[in-house]
Amino acid sequence: MQNVIENGKDFRIIPEKFESSTICDIINSNKSSITLKLPIATPDELSDYSKGNDVEIFGSNNEGLVYFVTQILDKNENEITVKMPSDYKNIQRREYSRVTFTGKLDFSDFPNSVIKTEDISAGGLKFISNIPFEEHLEYNINIDLSNNLTIKCTIQPIRIQQIDYKGEKAYSISGKFKNIESIDRIALVQYSFRSLTEAENIGNH
Repeated sequence: MQNVIENGKDFRIIPEKFESSTICDIINSNKSSITLKLPIATPDELSDYSKGNDVEIFGSNNEGLVYFVTQILDKNENEITVKMPSDYKNIQRREYSRVTFTGKLDFSDFPNSVIKTEDISAGGLKFISNIPFEEHLEYNINIDLSNNLTIKCTIQPIRIQQIDYKGEKAYSISGKFKNIESIDRIALVQYSFRSLTEAENIGNH
């Protein structure tokens, strides 16, 4: 497990409050713990990382994306020490979960073209638009996952269907992400995991 940590990159950490998720750098690790630095976390965000709390950590290595849950052992300003996990999950592309998405979606070259967002995964998204776009072209897109987390990449429509939406002609469009940074892909996996977990918790109550 220590080898997985040391050879990983683009780590993101997420506390119970998703809005305080941020990037983290591995300072050092041993058989029992990992010390992380949260270089851009604000004081308010850091307040959501407390000793004894569980956190989720996502990163990437030669095998793809990795994910594990661990516990905060200590905290000193923007450095935290977490317990070395006993195992991790390797997330393959085929395992990207699709979840309902209601956040803001913006095409910089086509403002106000999105009527409704429907779902999202680390691989792509589905939305309803008032213009058809074109298959196999790539469009610049900004996706707001939370107050301080915006994904910027391109999307290539792979399925376009004309529909009736509230009495008006519209287009249901499914597309896949292109030119997306690894750290942003990880953020989308994070978001999907958290959304699925919250849905399961609601279903169990």
